[in-house]
Amino acid sequence: MTQGECCFRFFLGGEEPSLMSLSRNAVSFKTALIRPSGEFLCHQAREKEARLVDDLDIAREVQQQLLPKGTRAFPGLDLAAACVPAPELGGDFYDFFPFGSGRLALALGDVSGKGTAAVLLGALTIGVLREHTDDHGEMPAEVLATLNVRINAARLNARFVAMLFAVLDSKAQQLIIANAGNPYPLLVRNGRIEEIRLSGIPLGLMAGTRYERVSLDVAPGDTVVFVSDGILECQSSKKESFGIGRLAALLTSLPSDASAQEISSAILCATDVFSGHSSAMRDDRSLIVLRVTEESAEPLTRVPVIY
Repeated sequence: MTQGECCFRFFLGGEEPSLMSLSRNAVSFKTALIRPSGEFLCHQAREKEARLVDDLDIAREVQQQLLPKGTRAFPGLDLAAACVPAPELGGDFYDFFPFGSGRLALALGDVSGKGTAAVLLGALTIGVLREHTDDHGEMPAEVLATLNVRINAARLNARFVAMLFAVLDSKAQQLIIANAGNPYPLLVRNGRIEEIRLSGIPLGLMAGTRYERVSLDVAPGDTVVFVSDGILECQSSKKESFGIGRLAALLTSLPSDASAQEISSAILCATDVFSGHSSAMRDDRSLIVLRVTEESAEPLTRVPVIY
């Protein structure tokens, strides 16, 4: 018997191994080696998943904290805004802030894609927007062009931002609007709906893009509604989209004295019902409702905005 055979027999208890017993011992030995490694990998996967959930929760909280507070604090204006996030973290946002003497800026944005990257790009966009306050004289079209430059410079892997930006001038009784790929705003006046047809290339897609603007005279009782595509593209169980037609029909069915908050709630409720209250909404649903009231003479900037 060779030295190797002695060692092998000693390892197996001093008996001659059969082919069957050798096979069983080999399988058992292999299983003993693999099982701890497999359990370790599963543990790593669970930890990674838990960290991802934590990161998404933090990103969702950051997204909500960036949205402004105090939506009803502007004299001469009844204002409501909402952002209902989809289960999968998206990048919708809205914002409003004083924009010089007697002017209020409003923005509604929708970042392409999902997840933390979308939220970060939304935060970047809001940050650049808030640089353009009382010390800046740029109008909506110029603001969008500036944002486009900044987002293009960030080189964020082909991500882009669809955004509508408007400035309400309380003295001139005008709403000046520029659009970068968001759905058309709707004007509700005397029970009739008018689509403000103004389009533009989303921010971050093409360097050097220039944007057009529309100046709209507004009067007490006028309502302007801005929505993200998550409202219009909300789907029913039959895969039908809510669409501009249903939105217009809803707006004309509401009482003429409905508040901005009532209009906002009615839109969100209608899309909930249309989708069957589905928990699988594919996109965020965001909107701003602006209603001009009789008290429009007082400068908007006298009331502070708290973020």
